[in-house]
Amino acid sequence: MRQVTRPGEPAAPASPARSVDDAGGPPGQRTGLTRRRLLTLGAVGAVAAGGVYAVSRGPGLPSVPLIPGLGEPPPRELRIDPQPVDFTDLQARRRIGEAAYVYEVNGRHATYYVTEPFGARLDRWLALHRRHVGQAPDQIRSFGAWVRGSSTSWHSSGEAIDIARLRAAGRDLTSLRYDQWRDAPASELRRRLRLYWGTAAGLHHEFADVLTYLFDGAHANHIHVDIGRFGPEQPRLIRRSNAQVQAVQAMCRHVWGRTDVEITGDFDDVTRDATTRILEQVGGPGELAESREAWQAFMVATMERV
Repeated sequence: MRQVTRPGEPAAPASPARSVDDAGGPPGQRTGLTRRRLLTLGAVGAVAAGGVYAVSRGPGLPSVPLIPGLGEPPPRELRIDPQPVDFTDLQARRRIGEAAYVYEVNGRHATYYVTEPFGARLDRWLALHRRHVGQAPDQIRSFGAWVRGSSTSWHSSGEAIDIARLRAAGRDLTSLRYDQWRDAPASELRRRLRLYWGTAAGLHHEFADVLTYLFDGAHANHIHVDIGRFGPEQPRLIRRSNAQVQAVQAMCRHVWGRTDVEITGDFDDVTRDATTRILEQVGGPGELAESREAWQAFMVATMERV
């Protein structure tokens, strides 16, 4: 992917993931139907058929009515496509909370571009991480946020970011670079997976869409997060979301030691039983799929378990 630079500044090396560097604006655009978009479209059809979401796609199109008795109303609107903007329309930031933003490709402090609400959500996530995981990073390493023009990526609307590592005092606190340590010795791999999924729990607490190495190989070197589909709404479990269910199953295995839970993406009886028992153990409300509060309680407990 081509890195666009400002006059008089050096170009950054090409990144395997999307990136925005202080040395310039965004890389080029991506087009076409992505695997994630196809999954999203499938989910829209499925939930509309089941009446789980009130889906709105603009003026004049009525919402799909909610079916009574399904618990707390889910997000009011499901947006399918991002609305690409120029980076000049976004907030230019150099920090996430108290941590400096650093471009993972070249290790340089950088500027990234996001919407103001998305930036505020990032700050909130890092404060949550500091409080419940107990880490105080002074750097967040990232493969980038905004990119130009793709109507299939929430990066193009300034509502997404790819996070690679959390660092302090020149060393990694948590590496999300699964590509670099997936072949580590067993004890080291267990430690890294525990930290990875404890950190992912904080991201799942704040962002509805969180894509990890379980999603596909392109996410082996970072965790992607966005709020594109649900805007300001806080997340809750969407049982049809493979990404969410796989993450919950990985947390059960790698953080809670529930090795009976298989990572399948199916919210099966074993997964439901494991998460219910964990919530009971920590004094959480009800079952994971029942409410937003249960989802948040599970994620906080997972962070604190690390």
